[in-house]
Amino acid sequence: MSLEVQTRTPAHHADRGNNGRRNTVRSLIIDYLASNGASKVADISAAVTASRNCVRYHLAALERAAIVRSNISPGTREGCTPFYALVPGSRA
Repeated sequence: MSLEVQTRTPAHHADRGNNGRRNTVRSLIIDYLASNGASKVADISAAVTASRNCVRYHLAALERAAIVRSNISPGTREGCTPFYALVPGSRA
């Protein structure tokens, strides 16, 4: 009896060859924020159909790149719900 195992590439590893935006999830997050304005992780996650942890990972990378910002600084987010928005002028 053979057991066939299928593997899936995690969403945050998909489409790494895209120059301006590293992958599809980041592109979807940027597009969502451009259309909907400041949003919380749960709403972004539902819209881009990625896990909340995946969205948090990409939002952190987008924050470091100064493409996205939060209304709450990273060190003080415990127990708070940050809203994320595009940094004005950051979207090419």
